[in-house]
This record gives sequence, C-alpha cells and structure tokens, in this order.
Amino acid sequence: MAALSGITKLLFWNFLPNLVRYLLPYIHQVYPYVFGRPPPKQGTADFARHYRLTYLLVVVSYAVYTLYGAAVTVEPNYYQMLGIEPTADDNTLKAAFRQFARRYHPDRVGPDGEGLFIQVRDAYEALKSPVKRFAYDRFGPDALEWSQCSTLREYIRHGLLQATGFYILTVSLLILLSALGRPGPVAYWRYILLALVGVYEMLFILNPSPAPAATSSLSSALFADPTLGTQTSLFAVLWPHRVAYQHVRCLHSLFMTCSFALSNVVPVLFPSPTPEMQEHYIINEAKQILLQSNAISLEATTQVQTLLHAAHGTQGATFPFLGELPHDRAADDVVNALAAELENLLLETQMRADGGPLRSAVENAIERKMRERERERLGEKSWDRDRDRDRDRDRDRDRDRDRQAWPRGAFGGTPAAEVAWMQRHGIPVGVVNSGVDRFELGSGSGYASPGRRPAYVRGRSRSLG
Repeated sequence: MAALSGITKLLFWNFLPNLVRYLLPYIHQVYPYVFGRPPPKQGTADFARHYRLTYLLVVVSYAVYTLYGAAVTVEPNYYQMLGIEPTADDNTLKAAFRQFARRYHPDRVGPDGEGLFIQVRDAYEALKSPVKRFAYDRFGPDALEWSQCSTLREYIRHGLLQATGFYILTVSLLILLSALGRPGPVAYWRYILLALVGVYEMLFILNPSPAPAATSSLSSALFADPTLGTQTSLFAVLWPHRVAYQHVRCLHSLFMTCSFALSNVVPVLFPSPTPEMQEHYIINEAKQILLQSNAISLEATTQVQTLLHAAHGTQGATFPFLGELPHDRAADDVVNALAAELENLLLETQMRADGGPLRSAVENAIERKMRERERERLGEKSWDRDRDRDRDRDRDRDRDRDRQAWPRGAFGGTPAAEVAWMQRHGIPVGVVNSGVDRFELGSGSGYASPGRRPAYVRGRSRSLG
C-alpha cells in the first residue's frame, strides 16, 4: 500500500506542469474582472511571470497537502491507545492498561474487539520492560519482534542497520537520477536534505528518553540543554503524544515531498539559459570587453603622443595629436631654457672643481644667495643688518689681502725707492686731499706707516698694474 501511494505521488508530481497549462487559461478568464485589465498575451514576459506564479501556487499547495496527509495518517502508538503520555512511568502504565481492559475486554465488546485487546496487551507486556520500551520508542512495533536482541546495545545496533536501508536506497536513486538527467543545482540540494534527515534521525535514535518533567514548549525546544533527558524537540511541540519512530517517518515523508517540490519548482522559477540566451550573453560580454580595450588603447595612445609632442616640437611638425597640449608654448623654448640651465650647471661644476679664486667666488656667491633667501624669510630689518655686516667683512678681507700682496721693502727696501716708484707711476706723495691717504715717512725706519699704504682707497682695493 505504501509503495502504491509513493508511485501515485510520483505520477502526480510529473503531471503538475500539464495541470498548470490547463489551469492558467481559466485564471486568465477571470483576470479582467479582478484586476480591470486584459490578461497578458502568450509569449510575453507578463505571461511567463503568471505561469511561474501559478505553477508555484500549485506545487506549494500540493506539497502542503502531502505533508498534512503524512502527518495525519500516521498510525497511533501504544501510548495513544492506552491514553497516556510517552513519559508515563510504570504505575501510570499499569493503571491505564487496567482501565483499557475494563472498557475493551472481549467479554464486554464481543469478538470484534479481540484483536485490538490482544495487540494492546502485547504492547503493555513489552512496555513494562525498559529495554523493549526504549527500542519501541525509537524503531516502532517491529523492534518488539527482534527476538535475537536482548540488550540495549543490540537493539541500537540492529535498529541502525535497519535504518541505513532507507539511505542506501535513496542515495542509489539520486545517483541514478543524476546520471540519467541533466545535472543541475537541484541535485546538490537533494543530497543536503538527505544529510539533514540523517542527522535528525540519529538524534532521535540516540537521544535519551524524555523525563516526565519535560515540557512541550517552543522555548524548551529551541534553548534546551542537549545533554539533559528533559529536553524536547520541535516535533514534540507539534505532536507531543508521538514518539521518536513516528517523527522519523515524518522526516522521510518531508524529504520525499521537498525533493519532488524542488525538482519541479526550481527549473520553472529559475530557468536555465537556452543556447540563444547564452549566445546573446557571450556577445554582450565580448562587446563590453571590446569597448573597454578601445578606451584603454585610446588613453595609452594619447599619453604616448603627448610625450612625443613635448620632445619633437609643435603639433604640425610630427603627426596629428589626439589630446590637449600640456602647455601653450612650443617645445623649442623649453629645450633652449633647459640647455642654458645645463650650461650654467656645467660651468659651476667646473669652477668648483678647478679651485682657487674662482671656487671661492662661486662659493661666496652661493652663500650670499642662500643668506638672501634666508633674509627674505626672516624679514627686512634683519636683512639690512646682515648686509652691513657682510660689507664690513668684505672690506676687512680686501685690506688683509692687499697687505699680504705688498710687503714691506717690496720696492728696494728703502723709503726712497718706494717714493721713486710712486712718482714714476704718477702717484702723488704727501698729498692729503687727492683721494689717496698721505704717507708719513718715518725718520727712523724709512718705511711708510703700516696703516698707510699707497694705492689704498677707502672701501675697496685697486690693482696698481
């Protein structure tokens, strides 16, 4: 019966696309009366959107109906037959069976209730054993027929082996579907759903039995300590009177329904691109790449031509220029100015390398220029004071150089020789108001006074040639 139900569901899932095609024209007949406008024509984007929405509505409705049927049609467990909670203790279990026997004993209800009474009696005998009760809660009524199992470990091992059959069969079917059909993103999510179902089933099997103090509330399901026996789950909140094996069967039904729903919904809501769409996409991408490469090439060409124009001259002298000139003046003026600066640099370098008076003059000029810049930065008053000090220092330096250049006795060693030399060169001797200081001839030494030298003019020195 279960196999027939599964085949029926599979056929209906395959029939859904045709059902939507038949249903959409009827929806479009009432569309103008509801929205006040004509329905979209076939082949337009609005028509495709209406088809997807209708398909989604049909698939979701059937999925909800399937899940509801799987949740409602689950056979009742022994606790529900006895009218007690799955967390009931032995005394509560015994009292519930006595009450059931008084109500449904064959002597009271007749031969029609004999089968139910025998089933509940066997269940009561099994539930009195803690080991069999544990196995029944996890693996269902089939666990009571495992005569080869006697301990808790044996029941768990045998039950896990029985549970792996569902996953082996499901994985084989998924691999077969992936091999026969076209690969897509749905296959990946099927495996993810199967892994989640397996994890939850292991939790239901290996979890400790809930204690009588367990509460069936949403907060206890979401925030309970997993190491405590009083914890509950979301399934226990939805169906508090059910046990683990019933929740596992709901998980299996949920996996099958979600797998079929994904297989039908995803290709419609997110259709894979057709060869024509892929071709248009590739062409558009190629056009974008071509435009970007042309823009990069134009920018590079403009920069290269700018550099070449700066090196070769005006615009008409070389080749057409695509960009704006970096400067209005011609490149020849720039080259001439650069050549002049290079000549000055070479001369300055050569003068510094030669040494002697030229090097001193260059260094003094550079130092003076640096001081002038510093004065401009410090202020005008400081600049005037430094200028006077530099003038005095230059005058003292010239006086010392003249004294070294004209030692005593340079004209024969006598004052008469010096006077003769001065007269021969037209230098007046002993004149006070002629612009040349008066010489005082000493009677004892025969030399002019050390502070009075011929050819000395106040403020500067002059070659006597």
